[in-house]
This record gives sequence, structure tokens and C-alpha cells, in this order.
Amino acid sequence: MTEHALPDPNEPPEDVASLYSWANLHGGKYRDFSASRAEIREKTRQRTEEAIEEERLRAQREAEAQPAAEAAPDESRQREFAAQQAAQSAAQEAAQRTAQEAAQERARQAAELAAQRAAQQAQTAPRAGQQAPWPQPPQNRYAAPPPHLQPSPPAASTPSQDGASSSQRAPWLSTDADENTGRPAWLMPERPESIAQPALPPSPEDTLQSSRDRLVSRWFALRSIFEDNVPTQSAPAPTAARAPVIAVFSLAGGVGKTSLVATLGRVLSARGERVLLVDTAAYGLLPFFFGARDQRPGLLRTFSPPVASGDAPIQMITLDPETLNSELANAEALTAEILKYARGVSRVVVDLATASGATTRRIMRLSPQILVPLVPDMCSVVSVSSIDAFFEHNNGNGKPALPYYVLNQFDPSLPLHLDVREVLREQLGDRLLPFTLRHTPAVSEALAEGMTVMDYAPNSAVTEDYASLAGWVKSLSAPASTSFRGVRWSER
Repeated sequence: MTEHALPDPNEPPEDVASLYSWANLHGGKYRDFSASRAEIREKTRQRTEEAIEEERLRAQREAEAQPAAEAAPDESRQREFAAQQAAQSAAQEAAQRTAQEAAQERARQAAELAAQRAAQQAQTAPRAGQQAPWPQPPQNRYAAPPPHLQPSPPAASTPSQDGASSSQRAPWLSTDADENTGRPAWLMPERPESIAQPALPPSPEDTLQSSRDRLVSRWFALRSIFEDNVPTQSAPAPTAARAPVIAVFSLAGGVGKTSLVATLGRVLSARGERVLLVDTAAYGLLPFFFGARDQRPGLLRTFSPPVASGDAPIQMITLDPETLNSELANAEALTAEILKYARGVSRVVVDLATASGATTRRIMRLSPQILVPLVPDMCSVVSVSSIDAFFEHNNGNGKPALPYYVLNQFDPSLPLHLDVREVLREQLGDRLLPFTLRHTPAVSEALAEGMTVMDYAPNSAVTEDYASLAGWVKSLSAPASTSFRGVRWSER
């Protein structure tokens, strides 16, 4: 009794219908849609293997023909190398032939597809004397595709003379009119047609009364034509850009923070800037640098220079953050007060309360530039890392705001001051200002006289240092300029 060999379930079948089922069972995606191409590839592979085997046998026969005793070790290695080179060249030639055959197969299938399209277009084209049909409205994208675009069911096709099926197409070729998409038309979404805009309702009739009301409400000079008594209005305040803010911070007292704020504001005033000084300590010494004899928290004060001087006046406000908590929610009261008083000024300089983290976090909402004065001692070297860590975690608006540092009360004749400056340069790099504010008793004497050191000792070396500091501040941000566009003149 003859036993029939059962087919191997893991071996791919030959017909196309079984190939689809076999691919689904094995969890793969079958891409060879032509049985003839599989035969060609199999024959090519067999020819390649036969050529390699023949070359190997020929090299083996040549090696056995030579007597083993007469062959030198070097000659045998050369022959083996030559045999390997010949085998590699044969494999490369076989691979090239396979690639050429595959390219010819793709070209042939592309030609068949072009011929099929030409035949379909010839059938659908209107004949001579016939009127072209009207274009049909766009079909529903979820409806069944037209017959000539529907995928053919998996069935075995009869191979043509060159071994390929004329009804099958290469998977990488486009079946849509758009050759760039590479997908069938029924798989592509339809282009949305232009949606007709609804007609606007007709505008109301432009009556004389409506024209009169419109002119009166819009143009100031035309009101006198329709109204006898035109109410006088005050001129609007000039619009100004937001003034830049620089805040002076210190972790400990005695570093000259308040004197730095006062003298910096005085130097900027001498350069024509209208400066607003903000003191966040309820009873600070900032007003006494400008000849004041008392402290007035919450009151905006203006200090004018001498009559013969061309300097700009300085405005000052003392704000206590603790008394502003009940006015606005979410700790916005302090910044709101500063912005209210900063209208029309060129720059704002804030004297932050010493080691006040809550006040500093509120001021950071204004995105200020931070300046930290340091005295050249061991405490400053140790506190630099803590100050940087504080401002890294309190960025205000999410922007990096690492502070700048300046050495105050610096004496170049002391070795400790020189060594501390070198250590801070290594720690801070460019964030340590390249100049220092030199030590002089004139700063304390000027406060006792009710003035800044610029007015007390205008020719001193520390005055030159503050001039360098003012130039650095102006290089960071230009002062706000006031625009008078749209301001009407008035008769007084």
C-alpha cells in the first residue's frame, strides 16, 4: 500500500489563496503575490548554490591534483585564498543577476499595469459625437469602492508566457490617480469641499440719527457741530513702557545695601533718568540720604535736585509688605503698588528687606535684575551658595534669575580682600562685577550730613566706582521712555 507523504504545515504553500491563510495562521504578512516570481527566485537561488558548489569542487580537485609532498605551505595557502576569492566573486555575480532579474520583473509588471489603465481609460472615455457625462457628486467615504478599484479576491491566476500573472500588481505601485500617495483612491479621505458661508444679515438702514450718534461718540472735534456745550476732559496720561526693575538683596546686614541703593539712584538721576526708589523696610534709612528728617511709610515722596542742577528728580515710596496682605489676594498687593507708582518713571530700584524671603518672592514677580553687595570676608564666601540656591528655587515667572554680585567696602591694600576677590571670581565667574566699590569713610559721613557720597565727595574714588555701577545697570536694560502720542493740547 502506497503511503502518501503529508505536507509540512510550516512550509509555505504555492497557491495564493492558501498563502493568505498560511500567513494569517503564522502571524506574518505575506507580500509575495505572484507564484511565478517565487519560482524565478527559487531557480535563481538554486543556480547560485550550484555555481558555488561547482566552484568549490573545482578548487578542491585542483588542490588534490598537486602532490601533498611537493606543495609548499605558502603555495597551499595561496590556493586556498584564491579559491575563497573565486567563491566570493561567484556569489557576488549570482547576487547581481538576481537583482537584475528582480528589476526586470518589476518593470514588466509596471508595463502591464500601465496597459491595464490605458484600456480602462479607453473604455470610459466618451466616443466621438457623444457628450461627456456630468461629474458625479462625491460619494460617501464609507460606501463600497467602485468595481475597478476594489481589491481582487485571493485566487490562483493563470501565469502568462513570461511566468507572471497579468491580473496581479506589485504592492509598491500606486492604484490611485495621485502617484505620490501610493494608496488606492478608496483608502484616501475625500477632500472637503468648500463650505458655503451663510449670507450675512443686511445691515440696518444708516439713518441720519445713527450717523450723528456715531460721529459724536468717535471724534472729539466734531462734537461741537452737534452739541453746544462740550464737556471738557482732562488730557490722558502719557503712555509709558514698563520700567525695568533692579532689586538689591543681602543675606546679612552691614554690607552697605541701603547706601548702594541711594547712591545708585542718585547717579542715575544725574544721567537724566527719573528713578523710583522703593524701600520694603517699614522704617529704613533710605529717605535720610536725600535730606529727609522723618519716615513716612506709604507716602510717595519726590526729592528735587538744586535749581542750578539739570538732574532729574527722584521719587521714593516706603512699602510695608505686612500691611498690604489684606488689600489684594494671592500676595499681589506689593507688586501692584509698585507698578502703580512706577507709571512715568524710567527705572525702579528696590531696596529689599534684609534676609526677607517672602518679600523677595513677591518682588520676583516683576522679573527684576538682582544685585547682591558683598563685603570681602569669610561670611560672604560661605553665603554665596545659599543665595544662589534661594534664587534658583524662586524664579518668579519661570525664567532663570541668578543674581549678580559686587564687592563693597573693598580695600586693595589688605591681602584678605584680594584673596577673597580671587575666590569669588572662581565661584561666580562673570556674575561678579569686574569693578569694586572701594572703602571710604565718606559714605558714613555723607549719611550724617543727609546726602549721598556723590554730593558729599563728588571727586572721591568711590564716586567713580558708582559711576561704573550705573553704566553697568544701563547696559543690562535701557531706561523706559515715555511716549506722548495721542495727547491732546488744552487751553489753560
